[in-house]
Amino acid sequence: MSVTPLPERYRIIEEVGQGGMAVVYRAQDEKLRREVAVKVLHAHLLAEPESKARLEREARAVAKLNHDGILQIFDYSSEAAASSYIVTEYIDGQTLKQFLGNRRLPVPELAALIVIELGEALCHAHSLGIIHRDVKPENVMVRKDGVLKLMDFGVAQVVDLERMTVTGQILGSPAYMAPEVLDGRTLDFRSDVFSVGVMLYQMATGALPFSGKNPHEVLRRVSEGKFADPRTLNRLVSDQLARVIARALARRPEERFPSLQAMVDELRAYASDAGLLQSREELRQYLTDPDEYEKALVPRMVTALVAAGVREQAARRRARALELWNRALAFEPDNPTVLAELHRLERGERLRRWLIGGAVLGVLVAMATGAFFLARKALSSKRPVAAVAADTVVSHEPAPAPPSKDPPPENSRQHTRAGPTARSQGGTATRETRRHEVVLAQKPNGRDNERAPAAPTEAALSPADITLSLGFTPARVEVWMDGKKAFDFGPRQNRIRIPWDRPHRLEFRNDSCCNRKEVVVGPQVYRPPGDRLFVNLDPKPARLVLALDPPRDGAKILLREINETKASPWRARVQPGEKILVPFDAGEEMRKSLEIMVLAGDKTTTSHVTITAGETRPVTIQVDDER
Repeated sequence: MSVTPLPERYRIIEEVGQGGMAVVYRAQDEKLRREVAVKVLHAHLLAEPESKARLEREARAVAKLNHDGILQIFDYSSEAAASSYIVTEYIDGQTLKQFLGNRRLPVPELAALIVIELGEALCHAHSLGIIHRDVKPENVMVRKDGVLKLMDFGVAQVVDLERMTVTGQILGSPAYMAPEVLDGRTLDFRSDVFSVGVMLYQMATGALPFSGKNPHEVLRRVSEGKFADPRTLNRLVSDQLARVIARALARRPEERFPSLQAMVDELRAYASDAGLLQSREELRQYLTDPDEYEKALVPRMVTALVAAGVREQAARRRARALELWNRALAFEPDNPTVLAELHRLERGERLRRWLIGGAVLGVLVAMATGAFFLARKALSSKRPVAAVAADTVVSHEPAPAPPSKDPPPENSRQHTRAGPTARSQGGTATRETRRHEVVLAQKPNGRDNERAPAAPTEAALSPADITLSLGFTPARVEVWMDGKKAFDFGPRQNRIRIPWDRPHRLEFRNDSCCNRKEVVVGPQVYRPPGDRLFVNLDPKPARLVLALDPPRDGAKILLREINETKASPWRARVQPGEKILVPFDAGEEMRKSLEIMVLAGDKTTTSHVTITAGETRPVTIQVDDER
């Protein structure tokens, strides 16, 4: 075997891999009596300084690292050596790309476990200031005992050191490359977050988020940051996992996870909900014997997800419980525990609406009763009702006062209509004093104004005010501030002025289709970037009630969602009269098209219906009579 000259210490056994710049051999370290891998730079690249620098950069980067999930380095060639090489531990196994090429992951949760393990290794590298920059399945080894090893730090960048650039060359793999790498911007650890997000998407769906006919097209799509929702490619991808992927693949680094550890923590919680608590042990079992592991995986996950949903429901976290149960139903649509819980929730929702209606009625009755006694008191004291109300309610509006060009004497501000004695013996201000103090507090310098000032124009806004531009999905939204309705959002009214003096609670409502959403803004609390606030309201699930005409005993009803490009798999059998929850995700269209198939005897009837978020729709399907 003809190879580039190596020290006699390393005896070449066989070639195990080829790369663009190097060849990898399995070798025997004669001095330490152990198998090693020797990565040798191609002879024709020895004269290129950048190629040698890249290999040296890999050696120096990995030499700083000491983690079970990172390929360990043993030796590196000296500058005077005839060849350029690095010596690492030898991995008996295959790359993750080879493994995934032979077997698709059965559930997205396994993709999360792989990212957790790789993420822990990368977090170690990040803690020492090293960005990998080329995270992809080809650079992950799967050892035969099920251990993952991250390797190939050849294009790694050490933070705060001068960047090494190559004219006309992009270091890394286009499909996994963060947009800032393409734009030549300064990199940080969030670039690796993006690459890991690409891997997570790929393993969860079986497709890359950014692909094209050639590298140029791939780079363009990465730069645009647009990709298909992973839930459209794999129905087992949950809303929670889709949110993790979307955040990791955000085009702007500041919109991604602030660190890879934050992403790992969220994925660990996601896997734990499904009972996959020990990521390393779970992966060891799966990677060493996939067929045996998969036999019990889904039932085990469903049991854990159902139990977690029950716990969340007991803690009154209904939205979280529904999310967990939806994950369980994706694997087992007929799960009796989940269906029973959903029926119970539906009954509870009807009771809640009844109680709210009773409470509102009670408030109206109380208000009417209070108004009656207020009027009675006014008549008995022979004073107008308004005078009585002024004594019993602390006013928050300035009382009209005669025009005055000069401020009143300082001592006159100590008095009220009730006379110079403004406080009782106990030191408590009277109602009149409190009302007057409120009035003075609302007037600049305590002066009375001749008339209420006109509403300021945008050009005349105080420096303490800001104007937020708003955007919503769906577009029909009521905007409320501090418990009072401000306006209905629309083309003519899409901005709101916020006094920037304290926190203010903004609330956005479309009760017909969505749950309300609140955002608190204010100094030291939150100010939207660019003073633009875009909000996706969480849609309420729709409810479909099916009936057959004429009724048919034993008929099977199947249901699925359809769109312009594809249809989802058929849902499990449902019963006539049963309320079927149709979930909607934040940010998506508020309408869904459904296809309903009725199997009655040897006859099949197919119908289509469109349903809106939050809507309860009864649908009667005409079934052909067998007679």
